Amino acid sequence: MRNKEHVENLINELVKGGAEKLQFISDFDQTMTKQHMNGQRCLSSFGVFGHCPQLPQNYREQSQALFNQYRPIEIDPEMSVEEKIPHMVEWYEKAQDLLTGFPLPQTHLDNVMHNICLELRNGTVNLLSHLNKADVPMLVFSAGLGDMVAAILRYHSALLPNVHIISNFLQYDGDTLCGFKGQIIHTFNKNEHAIENSDYFSLLTGRSNVILLGDSEGDARMAEGVKDSNAVLKIGFLYERVEESLNTYLDIYDIVLVDDQTMDVPNQLLDVIFKI
Repeated sequence: MRNKEHVENLINELVKGGAEKLQFISDFDQTMTKQHMNGQRCLSSFGVFGHCPQLPQNYREQSQALFNQYRPIEIDPEMSVEEKIPHMVEWYEKAQDLLTGFPLPQTHLDNVMHNICLELRNGTVNLLSHLNKADVPMLVFSAGLGDMVAAILRYHSALLPNVHIISNFLQYDGDTLCGFKGQIIHTFNKNEHAIENSDYFSLLTGRSNVILLGDSEGDARMAEGVKDSNAVLKIGFLYERVEESLNTYLDIYDIVLVDDQTMDVPNQLLDVIFKI
């Protein structure tokens, strides 16, 4: 924590407001899912999608090549967000071009989860269950593949009634893919899409307290669409390039968890807020 007193004040506001005033906003890839297991970086939602056996072989190869080219730019602590954005737009436009012109029944997305074990952070299902029981809404705000995010949550029995997903969803013509629906969401324009999707936030009138979970610089701005926000507590998960990135994360998140593959801190906060 950069400012412990500020964090304590935010937590006091969250406790005072209770469940009735609370909403959660979370990134998905590397935030709700683990960042690494057994020394290997965990797959993203796009990465899991790439294991669908029905995909053309050239899709996997070209998708991996795009990841290898643009992922280092996305996490480069020496580049500003403004410098990164054109590269992210280029990455997602090229990714969309790859997702065009071949058949892929939607049922296959659920099937791939039986062959790929993508773990949620320890305590994620418990977190979502507690929020659902308390009628606290959870917005999963992902620059990943929304169809795969939903499939992964279903696999873990975690796509509960209080969960709403804003992400890149596949566009179909019959069973044939034709890119994404609507505008592309990438890591650094989630704040813009928060405002565009303010219809969701308008349903949350009175829920002025927010706990935000993310793992990137862009994620820290996901709550900008919340109307009349009061206390917004931002928790950042940091794993890659820790030494170079820690100061930046401490500037944009209230709490930074370094190489923590659990939801222990958010769950402990709920224990206090819900007075469990």
